[in-house]
Amino acid sequence: MVISEPKRRIGVMGGSFNPVHCGHLRVARDVKQRLELDHMFLMPAGQSPLKAQHSVSARHRVAMLELAIEAFPELELDLREVNRAGRSFTVDSLSALRREFGSEARLYFVIGDDCLASLHQWRRWKDIVSFTNLIIAKRPGSFPPPEHEVEAWLKSTQVDCDIVGSMPSGGVARMDCALLDISSTQLRSGLEGHDALNQVIPEPVIEYIRHHRLYR
Repeated sequence: MVISEPKRRIGVMGGSFNPVHCGHLRVARDVKQRLELDHMFLMPAGQSPLKAQHSVSARHRVAMLELAIEAFPELELDLREVNRAGRSFTVDSLSALRREFGSEARLYFVIGDDCLASLHQWRRWKDIVSFTNLIIAKRPGSFPPPEHEVEAWLKSTQVDCDIVGSMPSGGVARMDCALLDISSTQLRSGLEGHDALNQVIPEPVIEYIRHHRLYR
């Protein structure tokens, strides 16, 4: 990724994308539109620190992402975590992004609110906003609450979406996005039974999964 212009507005959504589904794609698209971003990148993890070995290799997950964004040309891929050896610590990637784009760029890292319950387990999780803003996309359903320390931190850093849109880093904002009540974990179970996949996974990705006999 080579983008050197100052004051660019850059969004990044991390995750395993195992497999990528329409919920990921629609949230990324909505955040890009809402914050009027110049670029919105999907950044697959090589190896998520909080998960055991992924059931599908990074090579396959990247291939599925490449197929998925054919229908979402406004989205792009950032493969730094796949190309970096070892576990994929988010704070390391965000630090690198800040160095690349400079102090004036406005950076936004996107997570779903289902991630808040485990946020305290992320390496140097409070440092995320030292490098970027944090956008929390609301997901349907109910999730375990975050730890008290995280809850207090959120209250001290949360700002309105209109305000975070003008900040290079340091803010946390919650955002309503296109809702799709599905998770990759649920999809992996559904894939075994071929349940209505085309409603939640792009057709080229379904064909890829079946061709390579993944998730069996």
